[in-house]
Amino acid sequence: MPNLPADLDAAVVSFGTDIVPLFRPMDIQCMKGRGVFLVDYNYMSAKTNGAFSNAGLVLAYLEGDQTPRMPFGGPYWSGESLSLFQSWIDGGCQP
Repeated sequence: MPNLPADLDAAVVSFGTDIVPLFRPMDIQCMKGRGVFLVDYNYMSAKTNGAFSNAGLVLAYLEGDQTPRMPFGGPYWSGESLSLFQSWIDGGCQP
């Protein structure tokens, strides 16, 4: 698990540095089979109607709002990791 920034409000969250390391190889492979490309920046940062729709969908899977909850079978992400992912989206999905 990567080190999380102490102050998420002040930190610029980076896809390559902060988000990609959160995904295990098995998560990447499993979701790829569902057409979700977790480590593809262009896919994850794609917008639909002004919203980061793919990143938002992944967050919904991570939080359990979409099923099956991700990562499949757990262990599920901590609140800190979920907050980091949300901060990445809120910060404009920086590369």
